Amino acid sequence: MSADTVRFQARLSIEQIEESNDLAPKFDDRGLITVVTTDADSGEVLMQGYMNAEALGLTIRTGEAHYYSRSRQTLWHKGATSGFVQNVRELLVDDDQDCVWLRVDVTGGASCHVGYRSCFYRRVPVGKEFERGHADGNIGLEWTDTEKVFDPEDVYGDAPNPTQV
Repeated sequence: MSADTVRFQARLSIEQIEESNDLAPKFDDRGLITVVTTDADSGEVLMQGYMNAEALGLTIRTGEAHYYSRSRQTLWHKGATSGFVQNVRELLVDDDQDCVWLRVDVTGGASCHVGYRSCFYRRVPVGKEFERGHADGNIGLEWTDTEKVFDPEDVYGDAPNPTQV
């Protein structure tokens, strides 16, 4: 085993998972763990993605975010194509170690492949706001960000869209 390989501990007990210093992530039946990524300074949610064991290990080892693309079925280094690298300032794991939170600094200021700063650029009306504007039950998303940081066509060209419909 290489000296730069990250090893995760076997999950042995609830006490170990919740109360010890062991990193024993719980990957789902597809070998993935959910990742929420936020801006390290503002706390703004930039994206949600997935990591497999290799992506999590690479992120820990390099200090740059790596993910696993479910649609393309491949590992990817965030920013390898676009240049918008996510430098990890802090990596946290939740209490039962089935979710990872990355606090990052983004080179270039964007994290969304659509060109916006954050992948969360539309909001859903809820409660009274929903009742007032959407009595027919159809939901109209409201844009929270209208200015793109970059043009995806310029950055990705003819590369396949990472989102499957």
